[in-house]
Amino acid sequence: MLTSVHDAISAVGTLVGHFSKRVMLAFVAALVLAVGAIGTAVTTEARIQADLDGLPSYITEDMVSEARSMQAHYGHPAGCTIAQIIAESSYQGDLSQLAKEDHNLFGMKWANSFAGCDGVVGPTNWDTNEEYDGQYVQINDAFIEFESDKACIKFRSAVFLQASTYADNALIQQAIAERSSTLMAQGLQDAGWATDSSYANKLIAIMDQYDLYRLDI
Repeated sequence: MLTSVHDAISAVGTLVGHFSKRVMLAFVAALVLAVGAIGTAVTTEARIQADLDGLPSYITEDMVSEARSMQAHYGHPAGCTIAQIIAESSYQGDLSQLAKEDHNLFGMKWANSFAGCDGVVGPTNWDTNEEYDGQYVQINDAFIEFESDKACIKFRSAVFLQASTYADNALIQQAIAERSSTLMAQGLQDAGWATDSSYANKLIAIMDQYDLYRLDI
């Protein structure tokens, strides 16, 4: 009888020991994962802060993050993406009303084929100044309204720049291959993004001013 009790106690002790080891191993594994996650979060936060350093206050973390995401997915250099936002949407140290109210950061015009696209709300009309033969004229035109800034940046890469006008442009293809914001700016002008005859030079000047080439890395 005593032997049976002793054996039972020993068996329970062995089970507890195994259970404790498993708990300890699980705890250590969880701790390693937690430390890794914290390290990744700290690294990501540090990179985001470095990306935003020195940029206009209206350029947000979401904008830079989505520009980088589109660079990873489609190859469109992030530096030129942010330069376009500054060129198209900057107004008296803040964002234009088109950018604020309708989240259209690039001045993209409406086309019926955009109806139903992911993140697109619909058309919205605004007055705009455009250059024709060296002369600036004010017109009223239909632009795209988006659900958010991120939706707008995604649409630019996933839909707008997939049109053959841009996708087949040799300079844009080279910009994607070399991840070059300078070539992207030149390609956008060459493909007819804007009526402004100095559009590429303006984008490059913005990229130089804010060192946006660092986002291409």
